[in-house]
Amino acid sequence: MSESSSETRLRAADDVIFRELAGEAVILDLKSGLYYGLDEIGTRFWTLLMDGGDVGTAVAALLAEYDVDEERLRADVDRLLSDLVSKKLVTTSPH
Repeated sequence: MSESSSETRLRAADDVIFRELAGEAVILDLKSGLYYGLDEIGTRFWTLLMDGGDVGTAVAALLAEYDVDEERLRADVDRLLSDLVSKKLVTTSPH
């Protein structure tokens, strides 16, 4: 599955807490007790997704807000989503 499909929507897993700290964020998995850190762009991406956006909309917003190459951003988003899904911090559903 390609998590970066523009039709993919994500939501935080039930046992996950998100806290933003000075532009960066920490995600805590209450089941495992493990923390996952996000940088500024990762934090913004998470916020866009949790506000009900789909992956495509979030990527478009990041491209508009940051001076970043689209190919690199999409590769970074794919890697981040792969990590979030494999660690069960988010769940996916079709648009």
